[in-house]
Amino acid sequence: MTTFNPTDLRNRIEKLGDLPTLPHVVQRLAAMIGRPTVSTEEIGSIIEKDQVLAAKVLRLANSPFYGFPSRIGSVPHAVIVLGFNVVKGLTLCASALSIMKDAGMDQLWRHSLGVAITANLLATRMEIKNSEELFVAGLLHDIGKVVLYIKWPEVGTGIKNVLQAGGDRSLLDVEQDVTGLSHADIGGCLANAWHLPIALREPILYHHDPTLAKEAALQTAIVHVADILVKGLACGNPGDDIIPPLSKAAWDMVGLDEQSLSHCIEKASNEFVTIDDYL
Repeated sequence: MTTFNPTDLRNRIEKLGDLPTLPHVVQRLAAMIGRPTVSTEEIGSIIEKDQVLAAKVLRLANSPFYGFPSRIGSVPHAVIVLGFNVVKGLTLCASALSIMKDAGMDQLWRHSLGVAITANLLATRMEIKNSEELFVAGLLHDIGKVVLYIKWPEVGTGIKNVLQAGGDRSLLDVEQDVTGLSHADIGGCLANAWHLPIALREPILYHHDPTLAKEAALQTAIVHVADILVKGLACGNPGDDIIPPLSKAAWDMVGLDEQSLSHCIEKASNEFVTIDDYL
């Protein structure tokens, strides 16, 4: 079995040239939306200069997930109706989905979108402010897999070979055995390279071990629970069929009783039917 040097991988991860990069427009938006004087027209005009991104933002805004009765026909209209932070999240979502789709990882894309939908449902039920951030965190939680299996195919092939050799082992365990790192570690490096806020970085880095989250403990717990629920509901496939262990601390933090859990599963399952309408 070929092994890989974790130090070498970390060095490669930290070289920005090896990482998927966000469109320049998304980076500009992230900086602009923090300004108190920014206007909807300014935000809309920046997105509209990238025609592909603008089309994807409008498609997401008009997807069944948001359920607006009338069609949103322009990016400035989307900004007014949805708000700055949601539109910023949509641009990031559109970019991340494109990275996954372009890499041919359709089942990972479906799983990630399923986790995004479920995390947002949980956050909304818990009346969390900026619940749309949980949609983005859920969507990005497995982004490290794109780097690990597409950017460095020799590493990904080594991991897949071990999985295919048999045994009841999770993808996460095999990643750590073969490389000394996991897709969550790599996703955390990518989140740093993208200068994502802590509310997104910690759920990406700690979604398999949510008790390690310090500043975004609740967001990380929500993404962890959503990830396991979606795995159990078989929406997409993130790389293996093993349902990871559920953190009791995260489960208690989310606070789902039996009735709430049933309601969440039913609503998420209905949303999953519309996944192809997102992009």
